[in-house]
Amino acid sequence: MEQIKTVTATDETPDQIINGMHTIFSDSGIVKYEVIATRAETYGGEKDMTIFKDGFEVNIYNSKDEIGSHIEAEYAEMRNTEKIVIAKNNVIFTNYLENQTLKTEELTWLQLQKRFTTSKQFEIFSEKYYATGIGLDTDEEFSDYEMHNVLIERKLDD
Repeated sequence: MEQIKTVTATDETPDQIINGMHTIFSDSGIVKYEVIATRAETYGGEKDMTIFKDGFEVNIYNSKDEIGSHIEAEYAEMRNTEKIVIAKNNVIFTNYLENQTLKTEELTWLQLQKRFTTSKQFEIFSEKYYATGIGLDTDEEFSDYEMHNVLIERKLDD
């Protein structure tokens, strides 16, 4: 097997390919989040990352074992050593409890800080609120956020 790997593998060849991935991450028996993807390519060594070229979805659970927020994107990189996830292209982050959605082209999940951030243009909308701007930081549930350069912000009529 090592001889075959030596002949066919390059630096760009993933160490592992998972089709139909559905992984649950927990801490002390409590589900924190789950990752769902059509295809995941895992690279070891210096890269130490998983790439989701065909997109991915993440469900983040709240303390009541319910899905509090959901992220989906057309592309993502899970950088294991840095403990960050970078989601790109049509990123949609939804808070189910507050019924609001964030759309942007790139969103970085700082897993150790339990925060999300973007320096790109964004839109936030719900039934009663709309905002757009450039740059935003939020918690993992997308309930406590700070917008940096607000272009439009308005409450919508009932």
